[in-house]
Amino acid sequence: MAIIKAFNGVRYSKENITNEICPPYDVISPEQKEELKKKSQYNMVKLELSDAQGTKNKYEQASVLFKEWLSEGVLIKEDKPALYFYEQEFIDHGVKMVRRGFFAALKIENPHGGAVKAHEKTLSAPKEDRLNLLKAVEANLSPIFLLFNDDNGKIVNLCKDISAKKPTSVASDDEKTNHKVWVVSSEEIVKEVENCLKDKKTFIADGHHRYETSWNYLQYIKGKDSNFSDTKEYGYVLAFLCPMEDDGISIWPTHRVIEEPKNLEENIEKYFNVLPKEEFLKLQKETVQPIMVYKDGNYRTLVVKDTELLKKAMPENCDAFRNLGVSILHNILIPKEQVSADKYVYVKDENEAVELAKKTNKIAIMVPATPVESIKEIALNNENMPQKSTYFFPKLASGIIIHTVC
Repeated sequence: MAIIKAFNGVRYSKENITNEICPPYDVISPEQKEELKKKSQYNMVKLELSDAQGTKNKYEQASVLFKEWLSEGVLIKEDKPALYFYEQEFIDHGVKMVRRGFFAALKIENPHGGAVKAHEKTLSAPKEDRLNLLKAVEANLSPIFLLFNDDNGKIVNLCKDISAKKPTSVASDDEKTNHKVWVVSSEEIVKEVENCLKDKKTFIADGHHRYETSWNYLQYIKGKDSNFSDTKEYGYVLAFLCPMEDDGISIWPTHRVIEEPKNLEENIEKYFNVLPKEEFLKLQKETVQPIMVYKDGNYRTLVVKDTELLKKAMPENCDAFRNLGVSILHNILIPKEQVSADKYVYVKDENEAVELAKKTNKIAIMVPATPVESIKEIALNNENMPQKSTYFFPKLASGIIIHTVC
């Protein structure tokens, strides 16, 4: 059961925080970091990706800045526990969309079991980095992104009702996404939301590294706090929760660029039917997803010849996992034993992937987006998809709300 609660959030004191928010730490390039710092001396990137200063390393400097911003009133802490309802209005491939949900404090559970279900593998380096930052700042600066079933539409309707009111803070970003936040401390609404979630499992859409870091931090505190209790604030992590039934859920594919591996042509001939480029888009809604390869100026849509190949290549995985284009890529076309994940360049846009392949004399491999239903089934089966299997658009902004763990 997912346990959530209202919390005394920390947020910017001003209403328009366009110049203060930033994207998640892991998608910010060095160039973008410098541009964000120019927007405001209080931009959240200065905490998320702080710079060492004097004798202080980057984590210590983030802690210093966080305390300074609080003491100066740049950031304020809510007097009463609240939930923070959040709306993102954005354009997705020419279509106007709105995604709604809320921020809450989520009870931390073992990432490898329990009501919080993961679907992607994690790497040690990002977790170590985020753990060092969490130890220094003692706050969740950015949220994990969770999905849950809202079968009767209670949360969907509640979010719509709240969005009709004047927001507490607003922002817009470089991708032309408009952000709105409402601070809701009504005990009646808080209780209603808590009750809606109490019998639900939740599924991590984004933030796997941050969630595992929160668990690692909890174990760290357990080893040093003689009065340890996981009911204290460090037993919770900042989470954005969004109903799976929300109309604004958009999942983009992540394409791959790589040097042509050995056996590529042999594997294509042996395991796939080759179809024209145009078939790739048509077949994406099929149960077994296609993949498309760009090589030497030519496109080929590939469809597995025999679905028995999927079971043979992925015997321990569920059908939802086996049927994904990204799984077929890494287990049949280019087996992961042959090429590790770090050998790929990951690109969101198909045309960008092809242009990069042309410039670097490599191949581009396009995969369809992962359906949200597949994410749910794979997570419930306690399986992990290959890295970069999902890209939820737009990303949640950092700086909307902060959860202190001390």
